[in-house]
Amino acid sequence: MRAFSARNVMALGLLFVGFWPMASEAVDKLRVESHGEVVLLEGRLWDSGDPTRLLLQRADNRLQKVEVTDVLERSKDATRLVMHSRAQLTAALKQEFGDNFQIHATSHYVICFNTVPEYARWVGSLLERLYRGFYGHWDKRRAALTPSTAPLVVVIHRNQQSFLKHVEGDLGETAEFIPGYYNQESNRVNLYDLSRLSERQEQLAVQGVRSGSPAVQIQRVLDHPTAERNVATIIHEGTHQLCFNSGMMRRLSYTPLWLSEGMAIYFETPQLSSPKGWTTIGGINRYSLNYYKLLERDGKLLKFDEIISSDDVFRSGKTVRAAYAQSWALNYFLQKTKPQQYQDFLKLQRLHVPLQQLSAKQRQVMFTEAFGASLTQIENQMRVYFSKL
Repeated sequence: MRAFSARNVMALGLLFVGFWPMASEAVDKLRVESHGEVVLLEGRLWDSGDPTRLLLQRADNRLQKVEVTDVLERSKDATRLVMHSRAQLTAALKQEFGDNFQIHATSHYVICFNTVPEYARWVGSLLERLYRGFYGHWDKRRAALTPSTAPLVVVIHRNQQSFLKHVEGDLGETAEFIPGYYNQESNRVNLYDLSRLSERQEQLAVQGVRSGSPAVQIQRVLDHPTAERNVATIIHEGTHQLCFNSGMMRRLSYTPLWLSEGMAIYFETPQLSSPKGWTTIGGINRYSLNYYKLLERDGKLLKFDEIISSDDVFRSGKTVRAAYAQSWALNYFLQKTKPQQYQDFLKLQRLHVPLQQLSAKQRQVMFTEAFGASLTQIENQMRVYFSKL
């Protein structure tokens, strides 16, 4: 098996600029013309793989794309950019979302919500459990991750109507089909309560029935038919957020969707028998496994090279379900049978420059170099593995 190194991929002409390719710790100032007005932007410029765009990290940890042609003046302040504190983030969220939203803070998260407090607290405890599990999982594998010192922001809406009102600009027409998502530009997880706990409590109040203790209310969440999807969505999107805030992956840089989506599914498997609804990382995802085996039985598996070479199969309604099932299968297989090569491949994700595109050939070579075998060999090994599972 050929040893893998970044030098092998460098030969393909990829641009790498260190593990964290930021231009400077100092404050960058941009005078920008926007919609006929001149505005001053401050933050820290990241190296960009797109010569027509600058990428500015703001103090609230947002990444803002700025067209080079809109920049009137650039300067640099000698002072160091200081990221917003928990109190500053809280104040900004209250101003953005208004009085109908409240704030719940945990050790690592700031949760902005307009659902019932019990649900927000449950989501917070679930995410904290994920946080500990995520870093514990990778610490055992010596992944050398660096947790973000800034709080992670999560926005929870009481229902789909509230969710759609606030996220339409991000998702457009597809918003009504999505129960939650992580946005790399805002660095936020956006969710809504699939269990409709707020509405059910309001119905109980009308009937003159007490809602019960927080434990009773959360048990209603786990007893609801949507419970498995609810827990899986929270863990899935929370995993994306941790991947991009731990040094594992770079926001707005090339990260193959088979890797990011497959890893999120690897972490998400719910356990509704637990009071929290989730406890285990890397358990068999029965939904994905069953669908993968169904596709294989019917000869409808997506072509392996299409999953590795392009993200298009994840963006088509005709293939997205199969793409997710096969990406989980690939991540599960690689983590269980080729853990060191998987770690080597993960390390490469830290090197990509934001806004840089990779060709299908470059993506294939990165994969085969990392795992020391051809795409056909890896696919055949995976099929044998799952035939015995």
